[in-house]
Amino acid sequence: MVSESAVVIFIPTALVFTLGLFTIASGYISTPVQNFDVPQSYSFITKWGSKGTDNGQFLRPHDLEFDNQSKYLYAVDRDGNRIQVFDKNGTFLFKFGQKGHGDGQFLVPYGLDVDQAGNVWVADRGNHRIQKFDSQGNFILKFGNKNSHPSNVPGNFDNPRHVEVDKALKYVYVADSKNNRIQQFDINGNFIRVIGEFGKKSGQFDLPTTIEMDSRGNFFVNERGNERIQKFDSNWNPILMWGSKGSKNNQFCHIEHLALDKYDNVYVTDPQSDPGCSMQPRVLKFDSEGNFITKFGSYGNKSGQFKDPEHLAIDSDGNVYVSDRSNNNIQKFSPAISS
Repeated sequence: MVSESAVVIFIPTALVFTLGLFTIASGYISTPVQNFDVPQSYSFITKWGSKGTDNGQFLRPHDLEFDNQSKYLYAVDRDGNRIQVFDKNGTFLFKFGQKGHGDGQFLVPYGLDVDQAGNVWVADRGNHRIQKFDSQGNFILKFGNKNSHPSNVPGNFDNPRHVEVDKALKYVYVADSKNNRIQQFDINGNFIRVIGEFGKKSGQFDLPTTIEMDSRGNFFVNERGNERIQKFDSNWNPILMWGSKGSKNNQFCHIEHLALDKYDNVYVTDPQSDPGCSMQPRVLKFDSEGNFITKFGSYGNKSGQFKDPEHLAIDSDGNVYVSDRSNNNIQKFSPAISS
């Protein structure tokens, strides 16, 4: 039996074929094996949401995240200052949070993560802190700034946009966006270290917005300021980076956020909304080495179209859910296997 922790072996060619339990693709052999029939297209399935404050409505929806069983889809209702929870078909289940500075309250919540135990961690951007809840939205703990004002002191934040908990439930990582750094904490919120600094070089950051950990413990971070994605190993040593400003398949324009599927493919919301760009918003899909696979989306408010795609999540079946903060909805897309 091939172990999930099998060594990655680099080879000089870029062959693509299957060999027993191994897959050779983009110049490397790795396990576990991905499905050889990698989805090349996505079809619109359903959508839900509209502008408002009722259950199932949004005021600029942002981050989306499933629990481990893909039972609950947690959705950040940013300007509604709450978290709404749905099933995979968009049926509203429950909600928690309201505007404020107290425990369990939010001021511009932005990104979230659901850990291996089912707890929900929220980057409470306007309050410059992280809050932890159980799966039903009951408050557990908080850490960060005490006075709701931005700070660059280690352990404090200036507009934290995302939070990621490792699979061992040992460490918590925060995209401290306006301080242009990642911060590491233990599972109880005690500060450990600062990772990175402002800049354009490998390992530096310019407005980092999302942190995602893959199945091997590597980290992916996207940066709005540098219009790129960086990949790091489990100790935050840089591995690779890709992207620049533009409208090509390996470029981004006002890059928003990223998510990973169970095969470690990387999905990116790319609004293309800055002057000189295509103005055709899209979702881009790459493999774990940054090689372009496919894209979908166009500008509009019809099914399958976006105005300002913000965050996204992928369920265990490979369906992609995209929040659109201008259309105030969530759309679901299903993968199609190429024959």
